[in-house]
Amino acid sequence: MAKETLLDIVQDILSDADGDEVNSISNTIESDQCARVVRTVFNNMVDGSEIMHHKTILQLNATGVSTPNVMTRPEGFYDIEWIQYNRKTTAGGDQSYDEIHYMDPERFMNFTSSRTASDSEVDEVTLDSGHKVLVMNERAPTYYTMFEDYDDIIFDAYDSDLETNLQASKSLAFGKLKPTLALSDGATPDLPKNLFNQLKNEARALYFDLYKDGVTSEIDRLRRRSEVHVQRDRHVLKYGERSRTGPDYGRKPRG
Repeated sequence: MAKETLLDIVQDILSDADGDEVNSISNTIESDQCARVVRTVFNNMVDGSEIMHHKTILQLNATGVSTPNVMTRPEGFYDIEWIQYNRKTTAGGDQSYDEIHYMDPERFMNFTSSRTASDSEVDEVTLDSGHKVLVMNERAPTYYTMFEDYDDIIFDAYDSDLETNLQASKSLAFGKLKPTLALSDGATPDLPKNLFNQLKNEARALYFDLYKDGVTSEIDRLRRRSEVHVQRDRHVLKYGERSRTGPDYGRKPRG
């Protein structure tokens, strides 16, 4: 069964609100208002929920030769849980992806500051903020941190024999890619099917609260019921995941 489009959801809500029939979200002021309410609820859901459906592996973005140890996260990519880099030692060598370990900013600066700037295998890199970092230039990175621009990921090393700066094609990161919902008739909210009822019921309640006489008891009952169903399904999923993967030792995502 195909997922409902934004237009489908708007039509359902307007029908409950005794609104005009529309064949596009741009037909009337109220259909446009309703579509924006749905998008607001959608954004709140994806920001406030741990949805495995939105987790993925992406490459990081390279910067340039002036900041050879700095990469940036793709737009909308956050809650990064791990980063890997291809640490192969020759241009034609076999791939050798290893996890690059997170280090908090204070430890990272203390760690890199212990290096000697005059050594040939050390580069002094000036970050965009003006801070200087001593970076190893003869091997792939081992550690990374984040303390400047929200998007910057700062590594402790790069291999100048193979590359002028860390390369997107050699990086992998696992995290959450925030989806967007376009204000177009055919846009489909990027949610698992079990969350569609919650989206519609929350949007219906907010639309009635903003543009009608308030939330009716029936609409509020439907909204609360969908919340209960989502919480129940989430509990079952978590239990299943933990039984398959073993105990959770409290490792927190980075970024």
